[in-house]
Amino acid sequence: MPTSPDSPLYNSRIFDSYLKLLRKRYPNVDTHALLAHAGMKRHEVSDPGHWFTQRQVNRFHEKLVQATGEQGIAREAGRYSASPEVLGPLRSFFLGMIGPEYIFYFINKIAPRFTRSSRCTARKTGPREIELTVAFNEGVQENPRQCENRVGFFEAAFLLFDHDFPEIEHPECVFKGGEVCRYLIRWRPSLTNRLLLAQRVISLFLVAGLLADLFYNHTLLGPALFLGLLAYLSFTLLSRNVERKALLSSLTSMRGSSERLLSQVQENFDRALAINEIGQVIATRTELGEILSSVNQVLHKRLGYGRGIVVLLDPQRNTLVLQGCFGLTTEDEERVRSIEFPLAAASSPGVLVSCFRTQQPVLVGDIEEIRGQAEPENYALISALGVRSFICAPIVCEGEALGVLAVDDASREGGLLQSDLNLIQGIAPVIGISVRNAMRLANERRLSDQLRKASEHLERRVAERTSELSQAYAELEYLYDSVSHDLRTPLRVIYGYGELLLEGYGDKLDDPAKEYLASIIKGGERMEETLDRMLDFSEVKSALPALQPVDLSLMALRIMSELRITDPKREVSLEIEDGVVVTGDEKLLAGVMENLLGNAWKYSALKGCTRIAFGQNDGICYVRDNGEGFDMAQAGKLFLPFQKLHDGSRFRGHGLGLSMVRRMLERMGGKVWGEGRPGEGATFYFTLPPADTR
Repeated sequence: MPTSPDSPLYNSRIFDSYLKLLRKRYPNVDTHALLAHAGMKRHEVSDPGHWFTQRQVNRFHEKLVQATGEQGIAREAGRYSASPEVLGPLRSFFLGMIGPEYIFYFINKIAPRFTRSSRCTARKTGPREIELTVAFNEGVQENPRQCENRVGFFEAAFLLFDHDFPEIEHPECVFKGGEVCRYLIRWRPSLTNRLLLAQRVISLFLVAGLLADLFYNHTLLGPALFLGLLAYLSFTLLSRNVERKALLSSLTSMRGSSERLLSQVQENFDRALAINEIGQVIATRTELGEILSSVNQVLHKRLGYGRGIVVLLDPQRNTLVLQGCFGLTTEDEERVRSIEFPLAAASSPGVLVSCFRTQQPVLVGDIEEIRGQAEPENYALISALGVRSFICAPIVCEGEALGVLAVDDASREGGLLQSDLNLIQGIAPVIGISVRNAMRLANERRLSDQLRKASEHLERRVAERTSELSQAYAELEYLYDSVSHDLRTPLRVIYGYGELLLEGYGDKLDDPAKEYLASIIKGGERMEETLDRMLDFSEVKSALPALQPVDLSLMALRIMSELRITDPKREVSLEIEDGVVVTGDEKLLAGVMENLLGNAWKYSALKGCTRIAFGQNDGICYVRDNGEGFDMAQAGKLFLPFQKLHDGSRFRGHGLGLSMVRRMLERMGGKVWGEGRPGEGATFYFTLPPADTR
């Protein structure tokens, strides 16, 4: 993928060496102005994990030459990179090689630590000659001073081994029309190599002198041999001394490097433990307060951050609220709690709010950078707390921002770095998962408590309603019995005197009066029948069923024979299945069959031929007729007392028959339902449980 001027290409260690050179040799240069002109920050340069863009590098070199007045400052900085304070652990790595030429054999592995702009390869072209080729990635356009800095770095490789400056030719350069930058590096032997060479020459001279002494005059060769031996010992001591110094220097560098590496290993170990402990917190804590308190302790104990806060969203107030902190005194904590973080503020939102809104981490290397962004009173408080740099990381779960984690360490020299930002950025989502789980669990508990209270309230209401219904039902049953018994006597008096009037004074009454008396008598008789049915309806509930085998086929034949006597001229077609035997109360089943067959007989009276069928199919008994039928939309009224689906002037009835059928079947553990169509008849089905289940 092609790079752009704003792609991060150059490691901060390159420019850290520039700043160290300026502090040592150009102390009058204003490094703050230099970095500001380049768009760099001091903490970014100090962070070995930070990378700068080509645009920033160009502005840096432009201002650097202007500030120092040195056109060759880039090459000088490249040479200075060989110093111990710049290379750090890499110095020990380089010194562990046999000679400077071996550094270039590993250049393709070393270069990516410093630049992403190019690829560097090396090949040996002579005993002390190497050709280096730098090929730039697509879209990269460096400036000439970067080429000079690269040459200075090549020279620094030889300075590490106390070599003289090598001879470097630059036959091909991208700034002179070349496709790549090609360098030819030649060098002379080092001091150690020269001493060893002199030692070997003298040793050969001594061997030749000793052989000549065997054959020639001892007097002439003695002084020469003595001088040669003295020279040999001198060169030997000198070379050993040089080697010892080089070895001591290498060991010193390796010791410092080892200490730094051990410190880095300990830091990585503490970070791994911190992440592990945070994972344990998530697995063992369910309360939000406990989770935040434990996480804060881990951050403070394992990672060494001096202070930190966790602010979470308050949806009702639409603001960020402090939920946890560490490293703050009680007084400071109260002062921090007084800070408002409204999310809907029209003015400058502040760092924490911006971090929450954008869900992007923020590293503030110097609080001076946010002076204009923060509220004056908030900035004053942060400054009073001694905050110099801090990190904000959004607490996010499933793409939703829940809050912000912010840490700082006033005791750390140089402030927080990119590596700290990467660590906190990795921890914040883990906190987000635990916070979301704790919130969901709290909501579930709250909902469960509400449901439990609602259930208890509903149970109380149901119990109250049940008690009220039971009492009302008992009163209704009492009223049923009372009305049925108490109305019977005055009713008989009414229609009884009517009969007496009709019999004793009928000849004295005109025809309308006789009709009135006849209507009174008939009404009284119907009312008495209704009262009888009401008594039967009430008795059905209190009667205890006597279960026994009952032949419903024989019962249906008997009932139909009695019905045919009431209307012997009617044309009737009967289909009664033989052998339908069920287990139930004979008296109750007689009431069921009388009502169902009686209704079939009554509602089919207006048909040219009455067709009635009774039978059983898969344990379900049925009574079918071709009578008036009914609308299924009104089927819910079939089994309610005093509910009639047909005109009372055409079909007499009191509206209690089917309700009594249902009650009688329920007393035996059965059920009943009906199906019909207007003008096409009806079918009523009923079931009884098997005898062995009662």
